[in-house]
Amino acid sequence: MIKMKKISLIIALTCYSFMSFGQDSLHLSLSEAVQMGIDSSKKLMLAQTKIQQAINKYEQAKDKQLPNAEVSLMGSEAFIPTHILQIKGLMKEPMELPGNSTMYLGTLSINQLIFAGHKLQYAKASAKLLKKTAKLKKEHNREGVILAVIQAYINIYKIDQNIKVIHRNIHDVNKRLEETKKFKDAGLATLNDVLRFKLQKSQARLALVDLINNRQVANYALITMLGLPEKTTLKTDNLEKVALQKNTPKAYPLSYFINQALHNREDLKTYAVKKKINHNNIKSIKASKLPTLGAGINTYYLNPNTRFFPPKHSFLVPITVGLKVSWDISSLYTTKHKVEEAQIKKQQIFIAKESSSDKIKTAVNKSYHEYLKAVQRIEELHTTVAQAKENDRIMELKYKNQLATTTDRIDAQTMLYKSLVDIALAKADAKQAWYELQATSGTLNKKF
Repeated sequence: MIKMKKISLIIALTCYSFMSFGQDSLHLSLSEAVQMGIDSSKKLMLAQTKIQQAINKYEQAKDKQLPNAEVSLMGSEAFIPTHILQIKGLMKEPMELPGNSTMYLGTLSINQLIFAGHKLQYAKASAKLLKKTAKLKKEHNREGVILAVIQAYINIYKIDQNIKVIHRNIHDVNKRLEETKKFKDAGLATLNDVLRFKLQKSQARLALVDLINNRQVANYALITMLGLPEKTTLKTDNLEKVALQKNTPKAYPLSYFINQALHNREDLKTYAVKKKINHNNIKSIKASKLPTLGAGINTYYLNPNTRFFPPKHSFLVPITVGLKVSWDISSLYTTKHKVEEAQIKKQQIFIAKESSSDKIKTAVNKSYHEYLKAVQRIEELHTTVAQAKENDRIMELKYKNQLATTTDRIDAQTMLYKSLVDIALAKADAKQAWYELQATSGTLNKKF
């Protein structure tokens, strides 16, 4: 049974090596990965189309200020059944009418709205604010993309660090195994001692296979975010180069990050823009009560003739210029409830902003203490690693001098490598917690 497990492990590791050989290896720093994620994010591409849509809305609002021009042409054929027309008291002699008559009527009108209660200005201002809202949403989405890439990148880094420790563990177990075999040949160890080290080696290799499979899953997730070919194997940078802000909790208290969040969060800024849009909407509704003033020029082509181009003096082209004032009196009493609805919307925006602020404060508080806990965990684990190394060194000497059992030796080594794995993961977790704190406080965009 043990032999079959060993064969399965060898096959799994051989297959992984073969697949890795057939794949393209790509080394990326964290900042490079983030930039690739931003460039290939479909979410950000969609957000960009929202910005273009908002810009188009703004241009449409500007177009409404342009003059309105319209041209039309109508031709009609009139059939007149009564050929004789006579009106007593007005006409001395009867008038003979034709059996049918053709008439052409053409119009050209140009009208310019001069005053409409400033509704066009409010519409243009609101469209401009919608463009600003779309940009803020894109920035918020960008921060989300950055954080997702960072989390995926650090996840691979953590697996790689774990793999390194397991490889080192297997290497050391092999050394212990060879030593124990020599002790057995010299009569200083038993077959059971040899089997214990072989079992420890098998367990380490099983853990390695799990990590390798987990890395393939994590690798695929990240290359999908970055828009890379499926066969790409990513190599992470050494995150030890990324400075860990150990003194941050002392230098910057929780209140600092909360203030940063309330000042920088794009999703919170959108409420201020929504408030302005609502304010413009209220003004526009109230402006509906005012009369409108427009100027226009119109010209007509009147031709009661069968030919479109009639002889001279047989058609008319009058031109009119004038001002038009209109006033929808019913708006004086119909806009009241519209204004009230807009006021309710204003109150909803205020409540939503306050609710969002509370959620952001809670998120910052959680991220802050998660980061603080991660830093404190590293400090504690440094002590644990030092103690585990010393314990392993002592057990190594005792084992060589036959003063410790195989179980004691294995337990000491297991404790050492567990502490090494724990501190490697804790350092990565602390870096991730730091970036998450930046994201919740709205400053992550400024880092990349």
